[in-house]
Amino acid sequence: MNTITDDRQMRALTGLDMTAFCALAEPFAAGCQQEADAHFTDQRPRKRKAGGGRKGVLSSPQQKLLFLLYYLNTYPTFDVLAATFGLPRSKVCEHAHRLAKALERTQRPQGVLPARALDSLAQMQAVFAEVPVLLLDATERPQHRPRA
Repeated sequence: MNTITDDRQMRALTGLDMTAFCALAEPFAAGCQQEADAHFTDQRPRKRKAGGGRKGVLSSPQQKLLFLLYYLNTYPTFDVLAATFGLPRSKVCEHAHRLAKALERTQRPQGVLPARALDSLAQMQAVFAEVPVLLLDATERPQHRPRA
């Protein structure tokens, strides 16, 4: 992906301005490291030291955050995402889900994550107590996504 040149372009691609992106990048780097550590401890013991091998296309935490926020903001297909960032198609889904876990790990202590599910009507009314009118859109339209 080309370099982002201004604040408007950053907001269009990620939903954040430059200052918010930079503020999120530092804790996200720590979350990425924690996620990588957790990933490698789940696998069999290493034979070589960490850091060996070819460097990935998304080598810095800022590039990883840009990739993830672009995906979450625009929601392209994985083929489009692979072409945009120069990644192999086979790894884009894996990267998106792994980095989403890292972002969630970063945001959970700050208490800014939305509730994933509401269990009862009373719980929903408590969450939306200040909202005078609540409209729910229940229209679902099938979206063809190629499987490859």
